Amino acid sequence: MKTTISEQNGQMIVTFIGALDTVASNQVERDLAPLFLRDDCDVMLNCAELKFISSSGLRLLLNIYKHVRCTGHSLSLTGLQTGTELYDALDLAGLFQLFNLKK
Repeated sequence: MKTTISEQNGQMIVTFIGALDTVASNQVERDLAPLFLRDDCDVMLNCAELKFISSSGLRLLLNIYKHVRCTGHSLSLTGLQTGTELYDALDLAGLFQLFNLKK
């Protein structure tokens, strides 16, 4: 699992590459430490190359959501393909009601 954080036009962009499973979620949470230190920008999660997400990964997404919403900023998901297992998992978890979906 690889996670990158970049900033573009005042927005933090987090890109997930690989499988966000139980083993990887601990490392990804450490990788995202700079994101949790910020409270001054919107956040976009790029999931175009995310292949799998476990319940630990879902918990991490919820923690990101809580942090961003507490700061008064928006959080969006991009790169999701309808009809995939990843899309279905996020839908079943009810995350589409929380996140803005972008193409």
